[in-house]
Amino acid sequence: MEQTTRIRKRVPKSCRRCHRRKQRCVGFPTCANCNAANEPCIRLETSPSWHHAMSKGALAQRIEALEAHLSAITEGLPSNIREQPIESPERTPSALGEQTEREPREKSRATAYFGPSSGVTLTESLSTIVKDGAWTDRSIPIHGTEHHEPLSPAPTAEQGKAAAPDDTLGRQLLGAYFINMHTRQPFINCAEILQLHSRRYDAPGTGQLEQYGMFKLFMVYAIGAAMLQQLTEQYESTTASAYFATAMQFDSTLRDSLSIMGIEGRVLMVIYELRSSSSSSVWYNIGMAMRICIDLGMHRESHYRTLEPLEAQLRRRLFWSVYVIERHVSWSLGRPFSIAEDEIDVQIPVDIDDPTSRYFGVEHAMGDLSSDIAHGTNIPTIRRFIATVHLQRIMSRLHTKIYRVDRNMPDLIPGISPLLASLEEYKRGLPALQPEDNDFIQMHWYNCVRALLQPFLSILDPEDDLIRTCLHASGQMCQLFKRSQQNGLSGYSFLLANSVYIAGLTMWCVMSSLSNFY
Repeated sequence: MEQTTRIRKRVPKSCRRCHRRKQRCVGFPTCANCNAANEPCIRLETSPSWHHAMSKGALAQRIEALEAHLSAITEGLPSNIREQPIESPERTPSALGEQTEREPREKSRATAYFGPSSGVTLTESLSTIVKDGAWTDRSIPIHGTEHHEPLSPAPTAEQGKAAAPDDTLGRQLLGAYFINMHTRQPFINCAEILQLHSRRYDAPGTGQLEQYGMFKLFMVYAIGAAMLQQLTEQYESTTASAYFATAMQFDSTLRDSLSIMGIEGRVLMVIYELRSSSSSSVWYNIGMAMRICIDLGMHRESHYRTLEPLEAQLRRRLFWSVYVIERHVSWSLGRPFSIAEDEIDVQIPVDIDDPTSRYFGVEHAMGDLSSDIAHGTNIPTIRRFIATVHLQRIMSRLHTKIYRVDRNMPDLIPGISPLLASLEEYKRGLPALQPEDNDFIQMHWYNCVRALLQPFLSILDPEDDLIRTCLHASGQMCQLFKRSQQNGLSGYSFLLANSVYIAGLTMWCVMSSLSNFY
C-alpha cells in the first residue's frame, strides 16, 4: 500500500543568508559570515517540501497530467512557427486576476506583434543555427493581445490602504529606492520625497497637489518594497502590492494628465510594473509618457532655456529617464521607438552631486532628513545613469541600422565594424564608477555587443572571430548578472531577466553549432 501522507521535514543547516549566497555557514547562533557582514543571522526550524507529501504514484500521475496538458497546447501550435503567429493559450480569470465578467474572446482577434528585436523573434532566429532545431519558447510573456491602451491596475476592495511605515521600515524603503533605483532613473526630487516622508502621518489634504504627493510617496514605498523583496529574503513587512494599492487610491487627476506630473506618475507605475509583472501595458504607458514629453517639447534643448538652471536639470533627468526606459521596453518587445534619434537635441543632465558642479548639494537640501536614508548613507550620484544614457543612444543606432526589414542580412555585415568601434570607444571613455555601478554598465555593454552580433550568427563562417566575440559577450553578461544577484547589490526587472535568458540561449546555440562543425 502506498503511503500518501508521509511528509519528510528537512532541517536546513545553514542560515537563510548563507543559503541564498551558497556559502558555507559556520557558527551558531550567529554564523561567521553574517557576523562579518553585520547582518542578522536567521534560521528556519524546518523546510518541508510539498512534493515530499506525495507518493511515487501520485507524482507519476501529476507528471502524466502535465505532459497531457503540454501536449494539448503544443498540438494547437502552427506547423511553421516562422510564418504563422503564435496564439496565446486561453487565459482564465482566476489565474491572471482578471474580471470574471468579460466578453468572450473572438477568434478573429489579432495576436500581439513581435518585432525583429523581440525575444521571441531572436529565439526563433537562433533555432536556425542548430540543425533540426525547433523552438516554441516565448521568452517575453506578453499577456493579452488587445491593441488599445490598457487601464492601470486598480486596487481591490480587499486590499484596502497600507499604513505609512515606521521610522525603521521607512529608512529601509527609501534606502532601497534611492540607492538601487535613483541611480538608474533619477527623475524624482529627493528633497521633495524626504519632506513628504517626514509628514507621512499627517492627514493628507484634499487638493490635487497634496493627493499627488501622497501617490508619489506611496509609489516610492511600493518600488522600495519590491526591491527589498528581490534583494533579501528577510523582508517580511508590508508588501509592495499593498503600497501600490494605497497609491492608486489617491486622486488620479494629475498623474493621468498631460503634464510633468503626468509623466512622473506614468514612469513610477512602469517601474513598479517591470518588477511585479510582465505585461505589454508597459509599452503603452511608457510610450504615453514619451509622447507627453514630445508634446511639451522636452526633447528639444530650446525647452529648457526659459527654466531656472536647477529646474532645467531636473527636467532633463525626467526626459532621459523616460528615454532609457522607453528604449529598453521597445527593444525587448520588438516595438518601434516613439521618437527617432535625430530628432533629439536636448543635453544629457550633469552630475549635480559632483562636488565640482555648481548644483552640488541639491539632493540633500533637506539637511538632517538625509540621515533617514539607509542609516545616514548619502544618496548616490547619477554617474551610472549618465553612462547608461550614452550607451542607450549607441544601442538605439544599433537597432536602427541592424534590426530592419528593408535590407538583407548579408548586406548589413559591413556595418558591424563601425558599431563595434563605437562600443569600444564608449568603454574606453567610461568615468570612474563604483564597483557595483561598473558591473551594471559592463553587463549592459556586453548585452549591446551580443545584440549587435546575434542576427548574423546563422550566416557567418563558423571560424569567424565575431562568433567567438558574441559567445564571450553572452557569457560575460550572464556572469555579471549572477554576481550582482549573489552579492545582493541590484534588483532586476523582467526585461533584464529576458536579456539574460537570450544571452544564455545564445551561448547554448553557438556552442552546439561549433561542436557540430568541428
